Amino acid sequence: MNKSIAMESRLDKLEQDNRRLKLALGLLLLVLTAIPLVGAVMPQQTPEMITAQGFYVIDENGTRRAGMNAAGIAYWDYNGAPRVMMHTDGIRYNDENGSVIWSTPPR
Repeated sequence: MNKSIAMESRLDKLEQDNRRLKLALGLLLLVLTAIPLVGAVMPQQTPEMITAQGFYVIDENGTRRAGMNAAGIAYWDYNGAPRVMMHTDGIRYNDENGSVIWSTPPR
């Protein structure tokens, strides 16, 4: 086999592989851009009911800031000390040390 024929054959194979690679990459990019668009077009489903024993709000530092459960609702300050609690016996306000500063009388 002639050297130039062998070189042309290898070059043709290389160009064919290059075209396949470009096609595969183009299809991959098309699929990757279509996935978020499909999610954006789909309607959000809102559940009819959410069931839990409690809900808590946690800040970026992992400190519990608010919570709600069967006993009532509570708010904590940035140090994690309870500040306001609303429960079945009434409302209680605490200072930054957690000491009660005001409370409604129990019913």
